[in-house]
Amino acid sequence: MTDGNLRLAKYTGIVMFATLLCRILGLGREIVISNLFGAGLETDAFFVAFMIPNLLRSFLGEGALNSTFIPIFSDYLTHKDQKKAELFASNILNILVITLFIVIFLGVLGAPWIVDLIAAGFKQNPEKFALTIRLTRMMFPYIFFVAIAALFMGILNTYRRFFIPAIAPAMLNIGMIFFAIYYTREIGIFSLALGVLAGGLAQVLIHVPALVRDHFQYRWIIQWNDPGVKSFFHLFIPAILGLAIDRINFVVDRIIASYLSHGSISALYYANRLMQFPLGVFGIALSVAILPTISRYVSKNQINEMKDTFCYGMKILSFFILPSTVALIVLSHPVIRLFYEHGVFSSKDTRMTEVALVSYTVGLFATAALRLVINAFYALKDTRTPLKIGSLIVMINIILDLIMVRYLAHAGIALATSIAAILHFITLSIYLNKKVNGIYNRELYIFWWKISLLSLLMGICCWLIATYFSLAFDLNNKIVQISQVMISSSLGLIVYYFGGIMMGIPEFKNMKSTIRKLFKGRIQEEDNHD
Repeated sequence: MTDGNLRLAKYTGIVMFATLLCRILGLGREIVISNLFGAGLETDAFFVAFMIPNLLRSFLGEGALNSTFIPIFSDYLTHKDQKKAELFASNILNILVITLFIVIFLGVLGAPWIVDLIAAGFKQNPEKFALTIRLTRMMFPYIFFVAIAALFMGILNTYRRFFIPAIAPAMLNIGMIFFAIYYTREIGIFSLALGVLAGGLAQVLIHVPALVRDHFQYRWIIQWNDPGVKSFFHLFIPAILGLAIDRINFVVDRIIASYLSHGSISALYYANRLMQFPLGVFGIALSVAILPTISRYVSKNQINEMKDTFCYGMKILSFFILPSTVALIVLSHPVIRLFYEHGVFSSKDTRMTEVALVSYTVGLFATAALRLVINAFYALKDTRTPLKIGSLIVMINIILDLIMVRYLAHAGIALATSIAAILHFITLSIYLNKKVNGIYNRELYIFWWKISLLSLLMGICCWLIATYFSLAFDLNNKIVQISQVMISSSLGLIVYYFGGIMMGIPEFKNMKSTIRKLFKGRIQEEDNHD
């Protein structure tokens, strides 16, 4: 393993660990909210009001801002011009602050129209409609905090600081849990809104000590004609349009599902939440870690090193995502029954969610790998190709939705999403391979074949153990359900790991070493910036 790939493995491990903590805290947040508020008028109003800044977070925090900022910022640092890098970052920060103040003012002023647009049905209940407007106005400033935190995240990631930016989103969960527990009696649902604001502020502040330690010098400067700023917006606009198109696809899926039987949208939601766990912990973590590294290689015109790092990143992703895909498909019913089937969630709901989860999971690898491929384009300062291909894929996805929903109901929507993701990944990969000749090499294809075979063997093992539990024990008992999932998945992982060792796959030894270092706390973020 080269030094660059070893660093990438370390950075990915750091982000994976932090993301896992955030996901666990997010689950805790949902439990607290459901226990304190249940599901009713107030929670409906809160979730709709919170959807607006949360949607912008998906644009800024997870996508367009960092994907376009990091390659340009990395360019300055690569050419040893720290002052220009800081001037560029300060310039973007100041422009962002001014823009956000305008957006917040318009958002607070136009809250009634925004709520009317996204939740017109609330107008039938004046109390719910008015509460949603109040909560929207109260939480709109969260957009400011999350955008600034996203920019700070980009700066620190370029400096090879990954843990603090990755753990920062946990501040939102902690803020909401704290305020919900201690202030619900006094101010009710508004305690959650205060928690959102406090969590947003904490997301910004948690980055500051790391920025100070790295001697980042902020400057008050606004230069719209700066070449770096022009390049930023040249890349940023297509990137954010691409993300907007993706969200349109999500909205269309939900509109179509709204015409189906009761429970269809809920089944899609619950299935998607389960699929998002491996996607977030492995896919997002790797995409965050790899962008600064390949951007640095592109800036140095070290294309061979960039290709090597990209392929190694794809191997890490495959190592985790392909067995996760098989495990989710094989154990879909036991997993859904374990996590969801209690209270009013019936066995019928489990079956509806199961077919949706299997349909979504078919495209899990493509969905995760897409993030790496798109980031490779962004590192090459090409945001237009993903936008063009993404626009075409959205239209294909909608057509597939309309065709497949006739035959498979809500599962058809999930399967259409998976097929579209696979087509998206293949098409963008073809374009990327033309742009960077040989970025997909023979070694990667052989690795995919071996990992797919191992994942299949693991899946057979999981299925056999799960089936044995179904025949030998009473699965109405939660302890038995836990045992079924844990023992099946654990034995499957043993088969997967030792199968890889027996096949002589060198990456398994490297993964073993990296994981051992991670759990022993030996992985440290690099102190130098070269």
